[in-house]
Amino acid sequence: MIVAKYSKTNIVGAGIAGMTAAINLSKFGKSVIIYEKNKSIGSSRDGDYEGIENWIFSENLTNSKTLCGIEFNGIPKYPIFEFFVHLNGVKPLKIKSLEPFFYLVKRGDDSDSFDSYLAEVCDSLNVKFLFNKTYDINKADINATGSNHAAAYIRGAQIFTDLPNQVHLLLGKEFAPMGYAYLIINDGLGTLATAFKKSNRTNDPLNPCIDYFKNLGFDFEIKEKFASRGSFNLPKIWGIKKPITIGEAGGYQDYLFGFGMRMAMYSGLYAAYKLSGKNYQANILNHELNVKRRISYINRLLFENLSNDKFKYWVNIFEKSNKPLNILRTAYDWNWKKIIKSIKLTNNYAIRFS
Repeated sequence: MIVAKYSKTNIVGAGIAGMTAAINLSKFGKSVIIYEKNKSIGSSRDGDYEGIENWIFSENLTNSKTLCGIEFNGIPKYPIFEFFVHLNGVKPLKIKSLEPFFYLVKRGDDSDSFDSYLAEVCDSLNVKFLFNKTYDINKADINATGSNHAAAYIRGAQIFTDLPNQVHLLLGKEFAPMGYAYLIINDGLGTLATAFKKSNRTNDPLNPCIDYFKNLGFDFEIKEKFASRGSFNLPKIWGIKKPITIGEAGGYQDYLFGFGMRMAMYSGLYAAYKLSGKNYQANILNHELNVKRRISYINRLLFENLSNDKFKYWVNIFEKSNKPLNILRTAYDWNWKKIIKSIKLTNNYAIRFS
């Protein structure tokens, strides 16, 4: 298929997925406009930290030069080789890996954020941004507007601290009903958050997490609190007609632990392939994305049914393993039984962590 060199493509939403799509479309010869309802790139975020995982997809990021058409070495990021797992009443265990579990990036409008880096790449490719603007989604080529409904939520706080860089994972209903909580500290700044399913609890689930770390002797000051939500769904029909829906708007999310940025980026690349007539590449990538999303859904259901004893069992397995990343990678391997089981499950659920 021959694509007009300067044919215009309209994208609604300037998040990770939307900008990844724009970057690749521009490289494929498209003229791209991104409509963003907020005043600037990353203004909807709070400078919180998130991770680009290194276990869901077949490509190992450790040796990657590019990620979804974007120079990987240029991304402002910090590799995470170890983290601590906390279970109520159990001594924290350190999980270590020779390869990075994930790469930490800052979200928001700061100059060193991942959002700002992608915007700079867009600018270098003459992608046009229109801020404080909306666009008829039915006339758009790509819908990258993010989550539109939720049954799961995140409550968090940005912190200041003199503590060294470290990452902690908290498991158990005390910290996050049917979810998890985490603390990330990097260069004096940190994110403490709990990601949980909707429940009948009236108290703020973030408070037990704050109290827990304070009782352990962690000294930090809360800068500001934030809240968000998100969705996860598995549509039966995908990308058949415009607009192509990507990122969280399209359910491209890791349902198990919410590491959704890499999946969002791949969905943006998929849309760029599709709109540029590269159907072979688009179909291969979309197939892998759908398989990984369905497997992550099964993993989430299994996770939600783990007892505290099972949590302890699996944490000990990871702690004793010389290659804990391989355990995570195995959990996302293509598997007929998992795929068939996932087809029988409810197609819509909600979660947000990216």
